[in-house]
Amino acid sequence: MQTLSWNATEERRAPKTAEWFFAASIIAVALIATAIILGNALFAGVITLASIIFLLHTRRAPRSAHTAVTNEGISFGDVFLPYEKLAAFCVEDSNGSSRLLLRHKKKLSLLTAIPIAGVHPNIVRAALKEFLQEEKLQEPFAQKFLEYLGF
Repeated sequence: MQTLSWNATEERRAPKTAEWFFAASIIAVALIATAIILGNALFAGVITLASIIFLLHTRRAPRSAHTAVTNEGISFGDVFLPYEKLAAFCVEDSNGSSRLLLRHKKKLSLLTAIPIAGVHPNIVRAALKEFLQEEKLQEPFAQKFLEYLGF
């Protein structure tokens, strides 16, 4: 098999408006005030630090990552996943965007979701069928809910 590769952003990210940042700040201030009222300064400090990190992280634009499907495994950005560590795959094509979902052999591992761009999903599916079995995989509800909220 020849190497199949494409470039795509690391993650789907909904654009955030000023109102979204305002609402997130209100929630953070309410949690900090609650911690102070309850006399828990350590919790207030943790919430403050987490809020600042969270707000700075959401302002960062998603980076473009190179993805390649080779005879040895799948690389996505700086991560290489050999086929020996993967159990199954699923090519999800919905809402005009395609993603490759990978299930690891480790029981406690989460699914790896890789966006597909510039390559037809059926070509990716045909290339991976040589090395992995195809299963119907779905991301956990919590992940879909967080994406719906804009995280």
